[in-house]
Amino acid sequence: MFLGFVTPSLNTDDSPYAVGLGDDYRTTFAEHFFTELPWSIKMNDHFMGRWRTMDEVMGHVDLEKTEFYANWLRPQGLACHWPAGFNIANPDVEGEVAGGFSAFRREGQPPFTEADFAGLEGLTPHLHRAVEIYRQLHGADVMRRALNEAVDRLPVGLLLLDVNRNVVVENKSARAILESDDGLHVDRHGPGAAEARENAELQRLLAEAIEAQRGQYYNGPGFVSVSRPSGERAYAVMVTPLLAGPGPQGGEDAVVAVFVTDPSAKIVAGSEALEVLYQLTYSEAELVRLLSLGMSLDEAASQRGVSLNTARSHLKRAFSKTGTNRQGELVHLIVSGVGQIGEG
Repeated sequence: MFLGFVTPSLNTDDSPYAVGLGDDYRTTFAEHFFTELPWSIKMNDHFMGRWRTMDEVMGHVDLEKTEFYANWLRPQGLACHWPAGFNIANPDVEGEVAGGFSAFRREGQPPFTEADFAGLEGLTPHLHRAVEIYRQLHGADVMRRALNEAVDRLPVGLLLLDVNRNVVVENKSARAILESDDGLHVDRHGPGAAEARENAELQRLLAEAIEAQRGQYYNGPGFVSVSRPSGERAYAVMVTPLLAGPGPQGGEDAVVAVFVTDPSAKIVAGSEALEVLYQLTYSEAELVRLLSLGMSLDEAASQRGVSLNTARSHLKRAFSKTGTNRQGELVHLIVSGVGQIGEG
């Protein structure tokens, strides 16, 4: 019976892979083995690239008297013998384990012998391959999660569609727009607009983007304004093909990107970000933030509880520090800056 596990540096969430163990024991192996025994990370080297029994490093411990035996080995009908271990080095980090394996004896079976190790050696190429496949898949999964997190922080809505117009990626801003049900929706036919003429134009742009992705002539991204029953300012929508094209599997590969901005969202950087980015004082940053939300100077001064003259002084200093000359120019700088990006 084998218990395979990976180091925490590669996998912090999943329980070990195992054969012949119940889920409860599989998930608690590390807890019992590494916390109830005097295991040292230096012992990993003893098993690097070779099968050995753990009594070679744990021989001073009476296994039968350990909680590891009482709480983990014995309840599963495993023998009171130290397991055999085998580690695979991480090729990217010297001295680190990429994957480790342990083999256990059933109750009534003898301890491992040199002949057993010779038999286990026949498995090592397969174990190396298994760990390498895991490393590649885990690396791809980490990258996918990192990209999803980054995309979710964008203030612009993003939908990625496959060739059948199914949504395969939807970021946080896009979800908020769709959940508002205010003129833009996604159904079994893909994205659509509530107003008929706007919807016809959106469908034309989607069709052209899919055809361009298939190798047809590409005119560049298409744009359409989508009005909103609520009366808020219309969504601005850009449709563009992803010219990298689908992978060999096709199917759910993203081939078209739909970007949506909501002018009424009023996503503005917080005062702290403005202070750091433009060396503004707190009072100057708060005034600039309110102006960027669409307030007039009078309204911002009132909101801040300062006189109009004081507000003008703050604005003048903000112009100087940001290299702008007009209120509109200042607001444009703020609403287009990285401070718009969410914190997660």
